[in-house]
This record gives sequence, C-alpha cells and structure tokens, in this order.
Amino acid sequence: MDINIAVVDDARRDSEKLQRNIHHWFTESTDSLNNISCYSDGTELLKAFEPGKFHAVFLDILMNDINGIDTARKIRELDTGILIIFTTTSREYVFDAFTVHPFDYIIKPYDSGRIDEVLREVLRTLTAPEQSLTVRVGRSTYRIPLRKVSALLSRDHTVELVMTNGNSLLCSMTFGELHDALSDDPRFLLCNRGVIINMDSVSCLSREKDMFIMQDGSRYALKVRGRAKIISDFTQYQISRIRGGVRL
Repeated sequence: MDINIAVVDDARRDSEKLQRNIHHWFTESTDSLNNISCYSDGTELLKAFEPGKFHAVFLDILMNDINGIDTARKIRELDTGILIIFTTTSREYVFDAFTVHPFDYIIKPYDSGRIDEVLREVLRTLTAPEQSLTVRVGRSTYRIPLRKVSALLSRDHTVELVMTNGNSLLCSMTFGELHDALSDDPRFLLCNRGVIINMDSVSCLSREKDMFIMQDGSRYALKVRGRAKIISDFTQYQISRIRGGVRL
C-alpha cells in the first residue's frame, strides 16, 4: 500500500525530525511511503486539502494562526476517514480534541520508538478489513460499512439506519436483531429505548449531559435510568481512542 502523509507544524526542527523518523520507518516496512507533504500551519494545509488526499495527518496542536484542534475540525467536515495524529508539548488539550475523533497523540519532544509505534498502528488500521453490517431491505440483502452508520432507530417493526452522509435506510429487521449483530463492536452504544448510536459520530454531550449531539446535528436523548452508566461508557470509549500517546 502506498501511503500519503501530511505533517503540519510551525516549529521547523520538530517538523524535520518527524519527517526523518517517518522516512526511516518506511525504509524497513513492506508498505511504501508515497509522499510526505509538509505545511507550516493549519491555514496552509486547509488550502491544499482535498478529501482522500492523505491517509494520515500529523497535526501540531499549538500553532499560531489557527490551532491544530480547529484545523482538525475543518478537516473532519471534509474527510471522515483520515487518521488524525495530534502532536503536542502539553497533555492539557487531550479532552478538547475528543470531538474530532483523533487516532492518536504524540507528546513532544519526539521519541523515535513512539513514532514507530504510531506508524505501525496506522498501517494496521489502513490495511485491516472493513467491518460491515448485513441488513435486509425488503427482499434484498446489503452489506453496509459500519463506519458509515451514525445511528439505528427503532421504527415500529422496522429499523432506520441513519448514515453519516445524511441519508437513511429502512431495514426490514427487528431492532433486537441489529442490536445483537452490533453487540461485539465497541463503537455502538444503546443510549435509549430503540436508539443505538455510533460513538465515532458523536460531536459532544449536551451541557446538561442528557443528549448526544451528533456530527450531523441530530440529537438523541439519554434514558434517565442508567444514564450515569451510559455517560461512563461513552467517556471510557473516548479515552480508549487515545492509543497510549497520553497516559491519563
């Protein structure tokens, strides 16, 4: 697989060190590095950015002009699949970045072993088979990539699949059948009667912590009974997305 990576950092020495480490790692990999594109700030990246152009972006959080988190939000609006790896000198911004669903974090000053670890995980993720859900629609059967499913909503004797692109699909299956099919996937959370959300599609919890606000603007209420457990499960899932880059 030929990999395209973007490095965004306004500190030249940090950027050059990261580039050297990436190049070195790929010399010993069976996959090849197609290109590293370097940008001095978020504005530069956004001017050049196109959906699907990069597999991964290493993005400094503390930059002048537009910071890394705001840059990532704009990127995520255009490309939901890109792997975002934040680089930072401080752990204090970790939770601020949850809403853009980062793949990983690397704390500066850079450690070569840590960069290698992240690159291995990037390659493993990019080459892993895509997980899908088999659904019945009328007399037909379809396989739907799970990353494209934002929520599942019970509708009488059918289930509405809300997709991340704004479309929806009405399945001739029971809610229980689909709930069982997703039971082993940590992304999906039953938040209310007849409502399952994909936590990767959550923008944030409401201020009152009684609703999930999705990236498409949809809102799904948390049931009252067991709400603390739902919030805890969501928080733990978000923490688990920090793949070891920051120890909390």
